[in-house]
Amino acid sequence: DAYLSSFEAKVASIDGTRVTLDRSAFYPTSGGQLFDTGSLGGVRVTDVIDNDAGVVHLLEAAPQFAVGDTVKGHVDWARRFDHMQQHTGQHLLSAIFEDLIGAKTASVHFGPDYATLDVEAESVSRAEAMRVEARANQVAAENRAVAVTFEDAATAPGLRKPSDRTGVLRIVSIDGIDRSACGGTHVHATGEIGSIVMRRLEKYKKFTRVEFLC
Repeated sequence: DAYLSSFEAKVASIDGTRVTLDRSAFYPTSGGQLFDTGSLGGVRVTDVIDNDAGVVHLLEAAPQFAVGDTVKGHVDWARRFDHMQQHTGQHLLSAIFEDLIGAKTASVHFGPDYATLDVEAESVSRAEAMRVEARANQVAAENRAVAVTFEDAATAPGLRKPSDRTGVLRIVSIDGIDRSACGGTHVHATGEIGSIVMRRLEKYKKFTRVEFLC
């Protein structure tokens, strides 16, 4: 639940400043999207990673709570919601780049100050970029629904990018625009993305790198 910013959980393990829980609302770095920050049991969470131990919360200092305790977690909502806007905006831009000029997305990156996507086109003209940006903002203003479903990889239809995974996929859909397998955090409707602006286009290897903000 991307909108869950506070929760309670039992402490599963503590290793210095590294803590695991029986459940967590903190998003770990994954799929190009940065981790959440916030607090756990009153101690600041500075990083969240996903490894063999599960979702590991790195704290600013050693905690006073113990294994088995129930603790409260609070996600930094401003950071979380910004990530939701940027990630859903990227899905929208990727779909429109492909629909309008046939440029598929090769990779994406979300940073603290801006986001980028690399599209499979050696060049994108200013006119093409303006068409994509205008269409993206039109869809944002239409406030189309953004839904999350869980579907079997073998039978999930209409994905923008085929997945090489098997079993159950988490699919994020923008009504009438896009269906993508994704584990990231997203808004409920395109209106929450806000304004979308492309700030820079530059050639990168055989791709065009698009710098954008939502």
